[in-house]
Amino acid sequence: MARMYPGTLPEHVLKNPKLSSEIKVYNTIRDKVPADYRCYYSRSWHEADGYGGEFDGEADFIVSHRENGLLFLEVKGGRVSCRESDNQWLTTDRDDFTFKITSPVTQAMKSKHHFLRRLKERLGSRYIRARHGVILPGSTRPSRALAPDAPHEIVAFGNDMAKLDQWIISRMSGVSDDREMPLGLDGEQALEEILAGHFELQAHIGCSLADDAKEIERLTSEQAWILDSLDHNRQLAITGGAGSGKTVLAIEAAVRSAEGGRRTLLTCFNVPLANHLRELCSSHPNLVVAGFHSLCGTLSEKAGLPLPKKQDEDFYRDVLPNALVEAVDLLPELRFDTIIVDEGQDFKDSWLDALKLTLSNLDTGRFYVFYDDNQRLFSHEASFVSALPQSVIPLSRNLRNTRRIHTVMSKWYEGKRSMPAGPEGEPVAIHECRSLEHALKTVADRIRTLLTSGQLKPSDIAVLDAAGSLDLGDNIAGARACRADAIGKNCVVVDTVRRFKGLSRPCVFVLGLEGLRDPENIYVATSRANVLLELAGSPDDIARIMCFGSEKRETAASRAV
Repeated sequence: MARMYPGTLPEHVLKNPKLSSEIKVYNTIRDKVPADYRCYYSRSWHEADGYGGEFDGEADFIVSHRENGLLFLEVKGGRVSCRESDNQWLTTDRDDFTFKITSPVTQAMKSKHHFLRRLKERLGSRYIRARHGVILPGSTRPSRALAPDAPHEIVAFGNDMAKLDQWIISRMSGVSDDREMPLGLDGEQALEEILAGHFELQAHIGCSLADDAKEIERLTSEQAWILDSLDHNRQLAITGGAGSGKTVLAIEAAVRSAEGGRRTLLTCFNVPLANHLRELCSSHPNLVVAGFHSLCGTLSEKAGLPLPKKQDEDFYRDVLPNALVEAVDLLPELRFDTIIVDEGQDFKDSWLDALKLTLSNLDTGRFYVFYDDNQRLFSHEASFVSALPQSVIPLSRNLRNTRRIHTVMSKWYEGKRSMPAGPEGEPVAIHECRSLEHALKTVADRIRTLLTSGQLKPSDIAVLDAAGSLDLGDNIAGARACRADAIGKNCVVVDTVRRFKGLSRPCVFVLGLEGLRDPENIYVATSRANVLLELAGSPDDIARIMCFGSEKRETAASRAV
């Protein structure tokens, strides 16, 4: 049995009645031609001539043998004829319908010359033995040659089908020119690479990321209708997991309030997030955007209140919040008509109490807290948020992350059910590395590839160090690097997982995985990427983060302690 490419005919070929002649030839070659022959079925080709001309063709069958060379075959079913007036080849099927066809002799010759040129590019100027032929299984052998270029010896008719294998071998092993050389092992391998080479292209991340980002942006904008419910509630807690659009809605709510003439505060705990929010909202005069402790310090300074120089834990926990309340008592014009808190799970109850006391009117003032309902994120202080009226429309759809990223992060989520709504996205990539240094080199090489190939811009990328032990300076993979609280244009963000909380980038690399022991940090780290998440670390650390389901989280956390 000859070695066939493909090994079996596809279903669409077997079910096509117009290919019945080719199927018969395929089966005959497969079953009767010896095993040291190879046969390639239906091989299309394309070439250009260097003068702007482009040509296409297809070889029905290419038979190869290491010693006997090559045979290019064209198969034409039905009753074949050639019109005398214009030499037009025709074929007539069983239903007596006649069709124009290209000369199979010409087709076979063109395919022969094309693939010989391709082989010459690989093997040099070796003169390989090659023949061409035509098989007409639906026609009987005539008494004379079909045409000057179609003598009897190069055409097999219906009369020859019973011994087609012998005809093929005879055609390939007949009289040869002294200049002709065998195909050889190297020629056989080169031919297989040309005709049967398999390939699997990597996805162009830039294109897929752009498509996924557009879909995420569309889904997030659809949530704006939820803000209409805020008009009827002066105080409200709006809950949702990472990626559910909380920050986008918080910004939109703040902008709407400010544009309505209300003095509005948009605040959060994390300094890098506060800087990001301030940049997004810089054009609204009635809107104050500030991190909580920065707000306390700024308003205290405006009210002329002295603050202790010692900035210890008590200073941030108690002194600054108390100074905030005192400042607005001294200068009532510093109060707000609307206060919007983003990432409210990061706030202590006493801080939220202090913020609420800065409202210009406790009865008519508006106070909204957007928070992550992942129960692991809460400290024992959650009574303030719990006491607020809860939004009847929880943000239960994850919009920011692709479904594949959501699958990983959701293993570390214990709030209300989060449903992925984004695109499927690229698989979460894992890079098994021997050490932190190896992980850093792997990530840098990967970033360099994405940047130099034009798939991503530096501003699309964040590198998060979960161990907090890297000092990368101001450059990574040839691109400028910056910290999360001082994001520069066209820079790769390089920072810790905790400092990047509340922020996101299309592409996020996480390394230092040995530092990801707390479930909260794993949840944060795996939810920062919008469309491409890549983890670099030891196999054990990767398995711990990627594979533990909800039933194993407690075990993982306790084992890490």
